[in-house]
Amino acid sequence: KGESLTDGQRQLLTGTIGLYNWVPKELHPPWEERILTFIDSFIFSSMDGRPATEEMKLLVAAEACLLIIKRPMSDYRHLRRIQLWENEIEGAEHARGTATIDEVNFSWKHLMQTIADARDGHNLVLHEFAHVIDFADDGIAQSIPVSPHAPNYEEWKRTVDDEHQRLMSVYESGKNYAIRAYGGYESVQGDKPEIFSCATSAFFERGSRLRRESPQIYSMLKRFYGMDPAIWRKRTD
Repeated sequence: KGESLTDGQRQLLTGTIGLYNWVPKELHPPWEERILTFIDSFIFSSMDGRPATEEMKLLVAAEACLLIIKRPMSDYRHLRRIQLWENEIEGAEHARGTATIDEVNFSWKHLMQTIADARDGHNLVLHEFAHVIDFADDGIAQSIPVSPHAPNYEEWKRTVDDEHQRLMSVYESGKNYAIRAYGGYESVQGDKPEIFSCATSAFFERGSRLRRESPQIYSMLKRFYGMDPAIWRKRTD
């Protein structure tokens, strides 16, 4: 509480993370507190024989903590380790990132590509840590990030089902959409594990477009994250 990043750390974030200068200044103090707590709380491993650098830890922590600026650290209560691979993730060579309830893996090459662009709606770190949040309440990634006993559980379920239908309909018609098609096409035994994670990336990187194209899911995410990225404007200071 009350601790902050150094000027050098802020410079690294400014030059590397596309979203950094979009986040309003008033959100930076709690963001920085969470970043520092995150770095101290979890194990970072480089899977290529070299230790994870402080710069690597800072970039991952900054992106992961963007999701919880207005939420508790307990969203990551089951998380134990973050594993960083230079290119391919062993055992999941087709994937750029993977997440379970207690572990996240990243291809560093693809991580760096996706965090640089603040407007493409495809942010690898936001995507995978949204999965961690989704897992946390019940151990299932089904895009309902609240407990089955939560008063808004059924609202989340309806919203996810509606958004899945909308997503599939839009892409099958040949149109484009704020949320990537991947969010709809990846469904497992009735669960829709990618809706929440893909929608989270769109929420932070394509907020105004998502609000326009799908006000229902935007409203749910706005309440969940406690932020309104649709009104954020890029700073030049």
